[in-house]
Amino acid sequence: MDRIDKFVNNRLPKKTVLVLVIMLIVSAVLSLFLAEKIADYIVREQIKAYISAGGESLDVYGIRPDMPAKLMPDWLGFRNTAFCIIFSVMSLCSLFWTVFSIHETFKIYDELEILSRECIKSADKLNNNISLHGNDADCVRRISESAELLAGRMCYLNNCLEHEKSYLREFLNAFSHQIKTALAVIRLNIDILDETENLPSERIEELNDEIQLNLDAIEMLVVHAIKLARLESQTIKYDMRNLCFADTCKTAVRRISPVLRNENIRISADLPDNIMLVHDKGWLCEAIENILKNSADHSECTEIRIELEENHAMVKLSITDNGKGIPQNDIPTLFEPFARKSTDIKMKSAGLGMSIAQKIVRNNGGEIIVYSKIGKGTRFEFVFIKS
Repeated sequence: MDRIDKFVNNRLPKKTVLVLVIMLIVSAVLSLFLAEKIADYIVREQIKAYISAGGESLDVYGIRPDMPAKLMPDWLGFRNTAFCIIFSVMSLCSLFWTVFSIHETFKIYDELEILSRECIKSADKLNNNISLHGNDADCVRRISESAELLAGRMCYLNNCLEHEKSYLREFLNAFSHQIKTALAVIRLNIDILDETENLPSERIEELNDEIQLNLDAIEMLVVHAIKLARLESQTIKYDMRNLCFADTCKTAVRRISPVLRNENIRISADLPDNIMLVHDKGWLCEAIENILKNSADHSECTEIRIELEENHAMVKLSITDNGKGIPQNDIPTLFEPFARKSTDIKMKSAGLGMSIAQKIVRNNGGEIIVYSKIGKGTRFEFVFIKS
């Protein structure tokens, strides 16, 4: 944008010129007023000088001390000379102010034009940096800082969206793989039942059981996926109450006991009844169940111990098994969806329980810490810091 366009397409330069015209008019009126005062003063001083030099003889010519100054022939010349000098000075000052103001305004427009181009580049290319323009604390600098902050937040949101897209893509790939695996077992068993004659009744019952187990697993996978989506979107309203934490743990143990008995896993507990915790009993009970089921499905353990303790800083629930342990390299991804899942045709685990457990614990103000040693077992600690 050249200077003519800046002048024509913006109101501030036009307002500045209008102010100049008004200032010139005011300067003319004020200059005329001051010029008359100056002319009056000079002419009166001249009259005083004439009278003091000529005495009373000047009365003959009508020159008296009280005569109007404007009647003197030199008054008009003095007024015009004073007017020209005063008006010229005031006009030059006004003109200088106008030129300086328009020049500074055009500098601001230039900086805003550069800032506008950088914002457009930043919108097209999110990692483009926006420079700081203007002087410290002026409006252009504040606009530049705001634009830079906005560009940074846009870049951050874009990175978050890219991360979410990557997470969703990986989740859907793993989810579809789990569904396809279960459907493949179901289809295979149905084909065997349809195409093979004279199968033993035990074999038919076994195939039907595998079909039912995989149908149940698909249903469990869908339910867990919906539950994880609700936790991710933070649409769940928790019923936070100050309750006995031992009761919550005992409820979880009772609900998971049939699974543990089926796997021949013994469970022991040390759960004092005097430990209180503000939490949602239903959801936190599910998180504890998921950790217990994970140990039953993956650790190959024979015993699980649950311990609840409290000190002045925190409440801690420990779930320890004597299984095969978890490799240290797998612990950082342990709570990612489908990080650990069953590989047999019965598909005992959906692969989402650990993710659900972590999100529930975090939403209840806690964190899950994992300690594991190969061949010795694994300990999961639910840590809740007291406020």
